[in-house]
Amino acid sequence: MDKTQKKKHSRRKERKRRSAAQGHQAHIRPFPGPRPPEAYPQPLDAIVLAGTDGNPHRLIAGRNKAFLDMGGRSLVRITVEALLKAHAVDRVFVVGPVEDLERELNDLSSRVRTVPQVGKMLRNAWAGVRAAQRPRAAAGGEGEVAERPVLVLPCDMPLISAQAVDDFIARCAREDRQCAEGHYALLVGAVEEQSVLRYCPRKGEPGILRPFVDLRSERLRLANIYVVRPQELGGHELVETGFSYRKAKDWRNVIALAWSLISRPGGWKAAWLVLRLQATVMAAKRKGRLYRWLRRGNTQEALEAGGSTLLGGSIRFVVSPYGGLSIDVDDQEDYLIIGSRFAEWSSWSHDQDSAILA
Repeated sequence: MDKTQKKKHSRRKERKRRSAAQGHQAHIRPFPGPRPPEAYPQPLDAIVLAGTDGNPHRLIAGRNKAFLDMGGRSLVRITVEALLKAHAVDRVFVVGPVEDLERELNDLSSRVRTVPQVGKMLRNAWAGVRAAQRPRAAAGGEGEVAERPVLVLPCDMPLISAQAVDDFIARCAREDRQCAEGHYALLVGAVEEQSVLRYCPRKGEPGILRPFVDLRSERLRLANIYVVRPQELGGHELVETGFSYRKAKDWRNVIALAWSLISRPGGWKAAWLVLRLQATVMAAKRKGRLYRWLRRGNTQEALEAGGSTLLGGSIRFVVSPYGGLSIDVDDQEDYLIIGSRFAEWSSWSHDQDSAILA
């Protein structure tokens, strides 16, 4: 190839790159009105996990829980519709059985894309991430792709709302701006104890019982919502393991999680922290001296430092006032309880949203 041909070839490549970039920029949904000062520069793509790995224990009543009815809509539709209403969300990539998802979601926005499931949670999450990043990489923005965060969440959040999503993303953006390293690799959602008491069993009424994380200064419950920069996060298989045992309803899960950590860098310290947190949960029933001693040593900073070492990327817990972000459908019992109280809880959650915005 002579110099003239090389120049022509180079110009064609540049025109192609610019065309792709312009098409990509034209696709990005702008913020309605002025961009909120707390938000990221551009709305985030969302990855919704709606797949199964063929494990019958992951099914409810023999069905993928994404398609279970809740108040006249499927769980996955409730989640996707909330994301579409959120100002801080751009495209929504739903990973799962494509044919079923398209039947369920085909009348929604063109911003919704379905992605074939490829296996367990982590592999499905990566399939969604790659689908979201592909057009950006094709536009020549490899550096942007590596640093651009995505929102990741499951499909079974019946009390999710656009306000809660926008609030969580804004809080993550604020934490990123204050991060000494420039930004975090993973921002993990959590909710305050007070915001979920309404959903707990009380006065003979059924509710959703989940363990709290008893920290020195507050009690938190993990929420199934994350802002992540996947390329900056190592220890991916550990994420899968931790997610499998995250509910920590009994010591078997806790010991299994602690054991999986021991062989890793910083694993002994992390394993001890996991066991200590569970011991605090057990001691909380009596609120005695042991409980107070254990809780004094449980700090958010220690959790974040241990998690950052294990995962090979900086993590931060982001506390949301929207308790509904912690309510998901884990099993048949959860489904029946939430279904029986869905109208009441939805109404209360809406009132809570309005009160927080006010």
